[in-house]
Amino acid sequence: MADGTIFEERGLQAVALVTDSFHNTARSMARVRGFPDYRYAAVSNPIGSLDAQGIKQRARQALPQVLEILGITDIRGLEER
Repeated sequence: MADGTIFEERGLQAVALVTDSFHNTARSMARVRGFPDYRYAAVSNPIGSLDAQGIKQRARQALPQVLEILGITDIRGLEER
């Protein structure tokens, strides 16, 4: 969360990614850093024990949130990998 807000402070749009177990921590960190309305993407926990396929599934879970937060609506040309 700190990384995302640091980028935002520098004028760079960013999306922090957290696991759903850390919603409260993420909101608190954003508020402490001066971004009470900071939007972030959340994926299901756990991620540390996942294999490559599991990580890809979490990435697919996060992608719509990330695109929405960044304001990206035209996804033509993006391929599923």
